[in-house]
Parts: sequence; structure tokens; C-alpha cells
Amino acid sequence: MAIIAVAVTLPEMTAPTVLRTERLVLRPFQSGDVEGALSYRDDLEFARFLPHIPQPFSRPDAEAFVALNMSEPWERSPTFAVVLEGSLIGTVNFEVEADTRTAMLGYAIGRVWWGRGIATEAAQAAMIWAIETFGLLRIWASTDASNIRSRRVLEKLGMQLEELRVGNQTRRAGEVIDEVVYGLNFTPRGKTTGYPFRASVV
Repeated sequence: MAIIAVAVTLPEMTAPTVLRTERLVLRPFQSGDVEGALSYRDDLEFARFLPHIPQPFSRPDAEAFVALNMSEPWERSPTFAVVLEGSLIGTVNFEVEADTRTAMLGYAIGRVWWGRGIATEAAQAAMIWAIETFGLLRIWASTDASNIRSRRVLEKLGMQLEELRVGNQTRRAGEVIDEVVYGLNFTPRGKTTGYPFRASVV
């Protein structure tokens, strides 16, 4: 069982935040992230299960992507730029429902860095922060049923398969596909049983 220590810079509970893990920095997006976003997102295989990402992914697309992430309200839609050795390599984000204390988790890591446990490490760190910050009772995520890599990440995060939504999504070429929903529920103190790692905010 791994122990993940996450360093948190938290001037206000819902202010833009910086997280640090053993390998990664998770931080708010900056105007200088356009080149990095263009580099990893202009990749058809990366975007295979992400039909909302244009392909080819142009500079204007990258500029719009960075601008959107910089403007999203942190208290509802916090989006972290995932940085490895100074390079932007992906994102982790939440859509927070304060009334129900739930959040949808999203993540995307550039293809060059697949197979190194980075998506799991980044999502773990962000989840710890989100649970502490928003007092979450539930985190959930969905993905294409055939996206085995993403499903493995969700399982490593301790999430359980909850639902199969038949014909619920459409791929880039118009193919109708099935979607799976995973979830993880917490007690009011943010604890849960069966978590696959121990983690602390430091």
C-alpha cells in the first residue's frame, strides 16, 4: 500500500491551489501553457476517447483551451495543469456540486507519458485536496466502456463500477458507444473503506 504525501499551497479554501507529489506539480493554468497544450493534445490517439477535443488540435484551439481553464471558477470547476519536469503533460479537473457535496472527476495525460502511473498519481493528489477542500461525500467519473486504460485508473483510485449506460455516447466518427460510471463514497469526515492507498495532505 503506497503512502502518497501531497504538499498543498492553500491561501483560501477555494482559491487556485498548487499540489506537489513525488513526481508532479499540479497547478492552475497559465498563459504560457499554450505550447505545452498544443504539444500533447494534437494527437489523434490521445483524443481517441475524447471526441470533444478537436483533431487536428491547432494553436487557436490551444489558446482557447488555456483561456477557458484560466477563467473557470475554482469553487465549481477547478482544473489543474499536470506538470512533469517543467513540462505540461495533462489535466485533472472536477465539476463540484456544492449542494450535494459531490464532484465529477476528469483527467487526461499525454500519450507520451502513458503507462507510468501518472494519471493515477495526479488524480490521487487532486482527490485528496478536493475531499479536504469541499468536504466531499462522493466522487464519480465516467468513460467509454472500451477505454480500458481509463477504467484501470478509476479502479486504482478505489472507485467501483456502478452503471453501464448503453448507447449513451457518440465517438468522433459518429459511432454510438456504451459508457460506464464509477463512483467512490465517503463518510462526512472524508474517510472511506477499501481505499487502495493511504494519503496525507502536508
